[in-house]
Amino acid sequence: MYNNSKSVEMVRILQVDWQESAEDLKQKYRKEKHPQRRVRLLTFWHLRLGKQIREMSELIGTDERVIQRWVSWYRTGGLAEVLRRVSGHGTVGAPAYLTRLQQNALAARVKLGDFRTVWDVIAWVEGRWGIHYSYEGMRSVMKRNKCVLKVPRPKSEKANLQEQEDWQKKG
Repeated sequence: MYNNSKSVEMVRILQVDWQESAEDLKQKYRKEKHPQRRVRLLTFWHLRLGKQIREMSELIGTDERVIQRWVSWYRTGGLAEVLRRVSGHGTVGAPAYLTRLQQNALAARVKLGDFRTVWDVIAWVEGRWGIHYSYEGMRSVMKRNKCVLKVPRPKSEKANLQEQEDWQKKG
């Protein structure tokens, strides 16, 4: 007979052939600096101690299926596989299109005020070295090299510079 007053929940025991002890996972967690890896190490440390996936899901604020995916990766490749698969991992250390010398030359030209727009910079780099950049890619290069496009505002031919200076002094 089914009793509505008590909620009976089926709990499945997590079956994993752990390669590390709980103490090893704890030590790795404490040494890790990368935030995503830290969360995963914390999760595996507590799973190794016997906590359920549902408990860890609530504790770290991650969906149960995400933790199940991590466990699947652990089963196939061990802890190294779980820690390898973090966001942005494949892009770290990608070589730049421009060499350091080319970037320095570009920064010098920008500092001289030779360019008005990012598109001008892109055209110059492509014409000079044959390297094509997207707009956002060139903005990123310029930001990394602290390049700022600054050119003086155009002045009217009819402007009287002496009157402008006098007006600024009075203001």
